[in-house]
Amino acid sequence: MSTVIEMNILNFVPPNFLDIPVLLIESSEMLEGLRKILPAAKIAFMTAEPAPEIKKICEKFRADLIDELPTAPKIFEIILAQDVLTTGENFYSTLLTFNHLLKDSGFMLTQFYNVRFVGVLENLRCGRFFNNEQRLWAKADVVKLLDDAIYKEISFMPGERENFSADEWERFGFDNFSDDLTTKIWLVKACKCTAEVAALKDLFTQETRAELSRLLHRIEYDIDAEENFQRLMALCEHEKIFDEYLADFINQVVVHAAAKNFIAIRAKDFGKFI
Repeated sequence: MSTVIEMNILNFVPPNFLDIPVLLIESSEMLEGLRKILPAAKIAFMTAEPAPEIKKICEKFRADLIDELPTAPKIFEIILAQDVLTTGENFYSTLLTFNHLLKDSGFMLTQFYNVRFVGVLENLRCGRFFNNEQRLWAKADVVKLLDDAIYKEISFMPGERENFSADEWERFGFDNFSDDLTTKIWLVKACKCTAEVAALKDLFTQETRAELSRLLHRIEYDIDAEENFQRLMALCEHEKIFDEYLADFINQVVVHAAAKNFIAIRAKDFGKFI
């Protein structure tokens, strides 16, 4: 039975000629392809056993060899951890650590073996279940795990799809959404923030954004609302926060419609048309 589709997590990596910081975990066979896509990137390669051949590969493709994760937050733009869901342990803790290491505009890439693949289902029907080496997941369980680890905008791409027929299993009542039944391996991209939030965070300093968020929340919950609104307008004037940015920030931060309406109405009094 021939494979119809076979890709890896590098298919999620867009070409970039800047010196962005990237972390690759264990999968040394990806270094060559990663370096072609990101010729100027600062690549850190992490492995538990830095064998001599691994050191040579790192030297050849200009990757810094590390044996443990850094502790400082927001270091990497991209983390490639191909096997974290298949051979790892403490999945939630590990994914949360990766989230901590990602910049706000960054994303993590991994993959998993699909428990709903018809090859797995056929083996189960025959009383066979081979799960000694690789963990199997359903897509919904991976989404929940990543949600719990505070990732946003989770995307999937078929990594390995085979030309099995899913007709029989669909007749049994199995949904075949996105050809899930014929996909053996799913590739996963999990962003730290939504694109909108990441864009908002790029324009002003963390201190300015923190103060803006604090004032909006105080207005939202009617804590000296008028006084804090005056402070909000003063902050916008001092930091040159433009109308579109303020409107997007309000939509991301403020939950209650009444508070949004209050801010919008009062802003118009100050010539801010949000």
